[in-house]
Amino acid sequence: MKALSLEIEGVCHRHPGATLDTPPELSFSIPPGGRALLLGPNGCGKTTLLQRIAGLLEGAGTVRVGGLEPSRRNLAAVRKGLGFLWQNPDDALLLPTALEDVALGPVNDGMDPKRAREVAAEWLERLGVSGLADRPIRRLSMGEKQLVALAGVLAREPGLLLLDEPTAALDDDASERLACALDQIEATMLLVTHDAGFWLTRERRWDVVRIAP
Repeated sequence: MKALSLEIEGVCHRHPGATLDTPPELSFSIPPGGRALLLGPNGCGKTTLLQRIAGLLEGAGTVRVGGLEPSRRNLAAVRKGLGFLWQNPDDALLLPTALEDVALGPVNDGMDPKRAREVAAEWLERLGVSGLADRPIRRLSMGEKQLVALAGVLAREPGLLLLDEPTAALDDDASERLACALDQIEATMLLVTHDAGFWLTRERRWDVVRIAP
């Protein structure tokens, strides 16, 4: 899928019972194929913003993905072009083995099951975890689960990637494999991290969006 633009206009969010907006009002845009780091202290609303973009939460302001708002009318179309990597991979992994789980997204998108398994195997190999293909998900480490979850997201070839602390559970080698895989993808990206230095030193340019405390 071609890269999708992301536009955020006056977006803020007030959780039930809260006295402050998290995030506070934000406006920014990322052109097709652009990539940005979303920075800010714990509790400032970074994950909430990703959920707003994915249409998982509703609130003030306007979100557009490829020109479409993630409203009830457009939600299916928006989500088909969007890949969301949760910070906790246990929130995303559903099937018994790694290969089955990675193939699930492409199958749901309409890909032939045999081809979906081939694509799943390719992405597991690209992320350096092909040996996990037939391993039960419940027996994987948190870092292994994160790489399997990312393989599942990338196997769908989304036009916009939302990545919530993708290297938090990874060692240095696994972080490098993940980053190298992202370097080769043309999708638009918004990535939450507490390690901006790791990303800003890479060849691919990352812009920065900061949420004030």
